[in-house]
Amino acid sequence: MTDGPVPVSPSTLHLLGRFSELYTGAERELLDLRQLAAGRRPVRLWSDAPVHPGYAGEGISAIQPFSHQFPKDGALLMGGSHLQPGVWLKYTRFERIIVLHNISNQRQLFAIVQSVREATGLELELVFVSGLLQRSAALPGSIIPSLMDLTPFLDVAAARLDASPPGRVARPFTVGRVSRDFLDKHHPRDLSLYRMLASRGMRVRIMGGTCLAPGLQGVEGIELLPAGAEPVPDFYASLDAVFYRTGKFVEAYGRVVLEAMAAGLPVVALELGGYAEVIEHGVSGFLVRTQEEAFDALLALENSGDLRRLTGNAARQQAIKVHGPAATERHMAFYLRQGAALRAP
Repeated sequence: MTDGPVPVSPSTLHLLGRFSELYTGAERELLDLRQLAAGRRPVRLWSDAPVHPGYAGEGISAIQPFSHQFPKDGALLMGGSHLQPGVWLKYTRFERIIVLHNISNQRQLFAIVQSVREATGLELELVFVSGLLQRSAALPGSIIPSLMDLTPFLDVAAARLDASPPGRVARPFTVGRVSRDFLDKHHPRDLSLYRMLASRGMRVRIMGGTCLAPGLQGVEGIELLPAGAEPVPDFYASLDAVFYRTGKFVEAYGRVVLEAMAAGLPVVALELGGYAEVIEHGVSGFLVRTQEEAFDALLALENSGDLRRLTGNAARQQAIKVHGPAATERHMAFYLRQGAALRAP
């Protein structure tokens, strides 16, 4: 009998989020990451706040330090720099701690780097969802776009291609977007743009738009839906184009934009945002600076079925390039790697 190396069981990968709200992109990514890691490494989901009832059945544990219910060893992946672990972090022995930096708030990132160093003595591994964020933070780390499962959105694109030729559609040309239902997710000038589009006979559908009701309620052609009113792939199947821009903050990445691209939709978006690193202007989407540029791009898409088709197809191919199986496997290799972490100096 020959002696050989004893196989080492993979340690648990703990995914920490804030599952107190539904429809947040950071937590959706953690759920997708768990699915991608299934069968390859033990994974547990944790929340630093009480878990929303909508996540019932997902196996998410709320951290309860005084009951000793918190992750203790293996690897910890924190799904956002908005998370601030409490005193429990001092009683852990992780081999790696990874932070996904996915919001445009560098003060929170610096705070979490310092608190983790002090509590564990470990050097954080930083993952930025876009080059925009890494340049803003001026810290070393990896750039890994938000992980996501494109399958349901690619199915929408396939159904769109199988439908009648993309000329003048029977229903009104429909523009829409998806986001959480908060005013900060919308630009102050969005209301006037939506009114202009509706006045031309276009249909506007906003999922996550009930917060806009004081300015748009009752306007013919504009439909304001609460967040999660429809499955996102089904919602995208009802659109001909997506318009996206935000208000008080810069979108760090914007996974809903990439999901729309995977669904074969042409996207018109504000040029400042992490998604802008993926969109080639005039080819796989349109990056705009002003209200007039946004209106003109959407008008051009309404008037040209060929432009919609060519842009939508290029958008789908770009989404696959960034988030398809090959790219996903490369990024998962980083998350699943085992080994000792660097010690903070």
